Amino acid sequence: MKELGIVVPMVTPCTRTGELDLDGIRAVCHYVLSAGCHSIFVGGSSGRGPWFSRRDRARVCRAAADFIEPGTPLLAGCMAPGLTDMVENAQAMADSGAKIAVVTAPGYFDYNQSEIETILMKFADAIPLPVMVYDIPVFAKVKLDWAIFQRLARHGNIIGFKDSTADFSRFKSPIRLLDEIPDFQLLQGKERFLVDSLLAGAKGFVVSMVQVDVRPYVALYEATRSGDLELARQLQAKIRQAMDLFDQMFEGRSESSIFFHFLNWSLRHRQICDNILLVHEGDCPPWIAEVGEQTVAIYDRAVSLIPM
Repeated sequence: MKELGIVVPMVTPCTRTGELDLDGIRAVCHYVLSAGCHSIFVGGSSGRGPWFSRRDRARVCRAAADFIEPGTPLLAGCMAPGLTDMVENAQAMADSGAKIAVVTAPGYFDYNQSEIETILMKFADAIPLPVMVYDIPVFAKVKLDWAIFQRLARHGNIIGFKDSTADFSRFKSPIRLLDEIPDFQLLQGKERFLVDSLLAGAKGFVVSMVQVDVRPYVALYEATRSGDLELARQLQAKIRQAMDLFDQMFEGRSESSIFFHFLNWSLRHRQICDNILLVHEGDCPPWIAEVGEQTVAIYDRAVSLIPM
């Protein structure tokens, strides 16, 4: 399998009452792919996947599949509270054009590591798509052990691992497996560690902020892969500045609507799509718009570093 590269965890354009905006979905696909990203991921956290029905998630997947080029990898979130729904989600995504099923540890109940391993193995046994395991403790409420990762990686239908733990020292542990399983798709899920992860052997990254401004992320990826590490690290520094602002929004607050308001402001600012918010999230607080404007300025300074 070719390197997945920059995987975009796509937002889901919709009306405030949750009706899908299929033109908006196609517009976001066009925006990120035409700018140099490599893969699309629908139905993940940024796409508010667990909120939508299986039917609507399948419609999002089909809209993306019909728009992108046949060779573009299409990943689809199959997360659910139980194994039966996880498997049925994966079948629906396969029927809708997905090429890779993405799954976390199931939510709602608490599981020990052995139980999670069994569930993920059974999922990989049961579905028609290759599996990307997604480790995101902030939502799954559990962090996978390194020993379990080693065993999951040797399952014939588990082809990759997305690490959103924000623990770079832990991220480096699975890289040792790449000598043994060279096609395994180890992906970084946090914006702060992109250059170091690519240099260590990661096959790409999956980060939400790429949708705020694609250009610094594409340039960082290309500079790292071409060996222009001075430029790559300059861009990484700007991205970290942007993430400092982003993280400050959550000081003393945890509601996910902050994240969606920020992405919505950014996409509207760039005239990519009209809306990704739901009615319960209300109007955008002015302070989030101010952070958006500051973030745009940082990314514009990052773009000014890129040779024309």
